[in-house]
Amino acid sequence: MSKKIAICLLAAILITVLFAFPGGAFDANDYGGGDDGGGGDWGGGGGGNDYDWDSDSSGSGDLDIPSLIIAIVVMAIIFYASTRKKSGKSGTGTTGGVRPSSQQGLHVNLPNRTEQIENIIKGNDANFSAIDFLSFAKRLYIDIQTAWCKRDMVPVRVYLHDNLYDTTAAQVQSKIDQGVIYHYESMVVNTSYLTSYRKDKQFEYLMIYLNARMIDWQEDEKTGRILRGDKVTRWDLRYKMTFMRSIGVTTKEETSDATNHNCPNCGAPLEMTSSTKCEYCGSVVTTGQYSWVLSDFGTIRNDTIDEGIKNN
Repeated sequence: MSKKIAICLLAAILITVLFAFPGGAFDANDYGGGDDGGGGDWGGGGGGNDYDWDSDSSGSGDLDIPSLIIAIVVMAIIFYASTRKKSGKSGTGTTGGVRPSSQQGLHVNLPNRTEQIENIIKGNDANFSAIDFLSFAKRLYIDIQTAWCKRDMVPVRVYLHDNLYDTTAAQVQSKIDQGVIYHYESMVVNTSYLTSYRKDKQFEYLMIYLNARMIDWQEDEKTGRILRGDKVTRWDLRYKMTFMRSIGVTTKEETSDATNHNCPNCGAPLEMTSSTKCEYCGSVVTTGQYSWVLSDFGTIRNDTIDEGIKNN
């Protein structure tokens, strides 16, 4: 028996004494409060304990049976509430709070190298700002999640590499076919930083670590029944986002090309459609040739590696 439960039982015995014998006083304590609160809907009985009271007990008065019954009920409520709190903390129930989305990748560490990477990029791109880029990445994360819930990735099409868009669009269609709707609420990005950087002969790649929390559940489109998740638990998620652009492309002055809704080649307005080409100059704008695009996006897993810095 835990110390906490033992204390509750001792308190219940004291209450029994106060109720059973003359001179006792009872203040109407609110036993419905605490972590399990909500009106005291405990839903259970007294646990079947057999308390054998001796009528010859050396007390200064007769045993009050109605008070005894009340005291036993109070003791049962205290004991049941204590065990419910204990089971709720074990994580086996759906009681809200914050939980990691998965045990995978919890021990994978992606270091914060923001200052070092910013200095490397600014060597060839004086207008690049880590603060501005991270702000863009956080907005894009929320926009992508919102588009996923709406089952329409077109609004974020211009920011996604062709391969990533095609894969994601196929996944969205699969959920439409299955009649599954995702709901994300109370999304907030807690932490984001530049963690890795590398480049090859054609492209440079910028990796971002991002930590976010949200309430997440899946719903059956026809019945409205919750299939997975719930409406109270806040999930803690860790991501690695990889952006790419062509070698030699630089950030436009005053207006970051990462957040620009114009064609980075000719400056014409970009239509938010599934097309990958500018309607005016024919440039393909979602492959990193002219601007940063998101080429890979996923949660951190056990096989996620720290790519470090490879500035060859």
